[in-house]
Amino acid sequence: MACAAVALLLVSFAPWWTVRWTSMRYGSGEVTEHVTTASAWTASTGWSVGIVLGVVAVIGWLWWPQPLPRPRRSAFVSTVAVAAVATTVGTRLAIILEQGATGGTYAVVPATGDGRQIGDIVRDSLPSGTAGWGFYAGVVVLLTIAVCALVGRRAERRSRSLT
Repeated sequence: MACAAVALLLVSFAPWWTVRWTSMRYGSGEVTEHVTTASAWTASTGWSVGIVLGVVAVIGWLWWPQPLPRPRRSAFVSTVAVAAVATTVGTRLAIILEQGATGGTYAVVPATGDGRQIGDIVRDSLPSGTAGWGFYAGVVVLLTIAVCALVGRRAERRSRSLT
């Protein structure tokens, strides 16, 4: 579980969101491909909350105070781990629905007075772009944490029934 927490923290700084666009120089016709990426921390509050919940689940699993009964620990950790996965995946599904409402993943954003440019990634406003490899790696790590928590809970219940 500790390795999963370290992996989750490392992958949270990987590109979770990617925006790609092409520009053409007027006159010469020179085409340039551009890519902007953002980590989970800079792209979405929902993803940040999912990562924090995943780390809390691992901390609860590793360092829960011993005077409290183990079944409560297992229930808490399992619930938080499942909530981490649900929050992260739910945020991605909300982005997909937002993209569908705006007519796709391509948006032309002219330079505005507030300093935003084409390709800028604005936190919690991701109508254009795609999920980067960091998102998928993060979901795999969060699922690993959730499965370990759920299997650990089941094993604890079975060991209690045998004694």
